[in-house]
Amino acid sequence: MTKRSFTYSFVIVAILMAQVVPAQTIHPYGLDQLMAVSEDDMSGTARYVGLAGAMTAVGGDPTAVKINPAGLGIYRHSQFSASGDGTFRKFLQPEGVNENRWYDSWHLSQVSYVFALTRPQRIAGVVSNNIMVSYAKRADSKRIFTLNDASAHTDAKTDWIETKVDEYVNRHDINVHFAQNISNRVYWGVGMSLEWLNTRQTISRWEYMAAGKRDVPEEYDLCETYMGKAVGWGASAGVLVHPVQAVRFGLSVESPIIGQMRQTYYFTEDIIYSGSSSTKVQYGSPDINSRWMLVTPLKASAGLGLQWKNHGLLSLQYDLQYHKLTGVAHTARAGLEVAMTNHWMLDLGYAYSTLYARQRAALGINYMGNWLRIGVAYNFSWSTGQVKDSYYYTSQGVYKMRENKIVVTFQWNS
Repeated sequence: MTKRSFTYSFVIVAILMAQVVPAQTIHPYGLDQLMAVSEDDMSGTARYVGLAGAMTAVGGDPTAVKINPAGLGIYRHSQFSASGDGTFRKFLQPEGVNENRWYDSWHLSQVSYVFALTRPQRIAGVVSNNIMVSYAKRADSKRIFTLNDASAHTDAKTDWIETKVDEYVNRHDINVHFAQNISNRVYWGVGMSLEWLNTRQTISRWEYMAAGKRDVPEEYDLCETYMGKAVGWGASAGVLVHPVQAVRFGLSVESPIIGQMRQTYYFTEDIIYSGSSSTKVQYGSPDINSRWMLVTPLKASAGLGLQWKNHGLLSLQYDLQYHKLTGVAHTARAGLEVAMTNHWMLDLGYAYSTLYARQRAALGINYMGNWLRIGVAYNFSWSTGQVKDSYYYTSQGVYKMRENKIVVTFQWNS
């Protein structure tokens, strides 16, 4: 395979993966739904982000180890790694006139240390027993947008509805992974995760009816707020097979995080009747506390890696995700890594997910020395979703999300 045909293969695969499917419908009510759609938040090392997450069959990277623990077996040296990222998001409503603002968030996305217990003189049997202890920001999912902006309505005889959604999920993991390298051909690994999270969802809804129940103009305002905290456990397992130098196969499964959510809910209602004498009815609920079982999606992944001597690699990957609320979601990924020099690597990546109909394009540059490694990556994603009203479940319109992410990674081999 020539270098040119290697690049063409990547481009063709990316085009085939870009076929459009119907947008995911998002119902903004309750933290359980919000948890179910917070999985596809690209976060981790610069190499992982630059390859758009296509690393199930690659390994040798702290974030890739979380996806497929078998990739930990590839390490030949102990390594410290730390990454930080900045994210800039904006939501747009194509058929509306409102302009939702850009908002940003900055985080320490991962810190890890790999204890590589290798026996380099061995070529058969157990070559290494590696352990990784890590912290990872699992998700920083935010949606802030307004639908059907009421400022566009100037005719008092026309009904209108405006909905504002402000929500986030912050998920953090502490992980321990173990992997073995057997004869430099088969790698297997397992992992355990302790996760804690904070969530909040506020939905404000304003509805104006030109002729309400009393045959006079009526305005109904509803504001609902859900807040939750939880701690849970999960596990992962995977295998990576390296039958020949040029080919790698990877399979992995990640169990749901299972724990208990402590949720607080409250709401306020205002009803305003406009007539010869205005009447306003107000109601505010007390805090309503509840507990329920937290179950995040089940995930499985399969990957194929094709290495072209020392010039680079092509990685193809399919991910399946299941949650009882969103059903089955599919993600296809492709990553291309090209060696520009002996130490400088260029990463390109593309991913398409049926969840949010989200697409990602990524670019990364990594310096990979013998002891010091530094990487920078940029990821741009765009998605489309339909939001339904939280009270009557009527359609509130379609929005588009734009996201820019910048990641910096520092690694030291010891």
